Amino acid sequence: MSFAQLVAWAWRETPPVHKDRRNLLIHVFAVPLFVAGHVLAVAGLAFSPWLLLAAAACVVVSLVLQKRGHALEATPVHPFLGPRDFVRRLYAEQFCNFWRFLFSGQWYAAYKSR
Repeated sequence: MSFAQLVAWAWRETPPVHKDRRNLLIHVFAVPLFVAGHVLAVAGLAFSPWLLLAAAACVVVSLVLQKRGHALEATPVHPFLGPRDFVRRLYAEQFCNFWRFLFSGQWYAAYKSR
């Protein structure tokens, strides 16, 4: 499956596994933290190894929070098929679909529906 196909599949799977208010709130904090971790990683490569440590901390905290948030959902995330599937789906959600979900108004609709 190409990355574009993966993003399209993941987009269809996003609303059913993002309905719990607590998980939605966790994602509003955790996904930007994940993205910030990547910005810090790039900055760390250019400026300071300490930023790499901060970057790793941001990513780890984000992933732990999101795992806990998804555990609150009535509909579980589809099982990962392996490490490659995990990484591809993770980046599809963090950098593409979460932002579509948020800015399309679907995040707010899901939050208000509960």
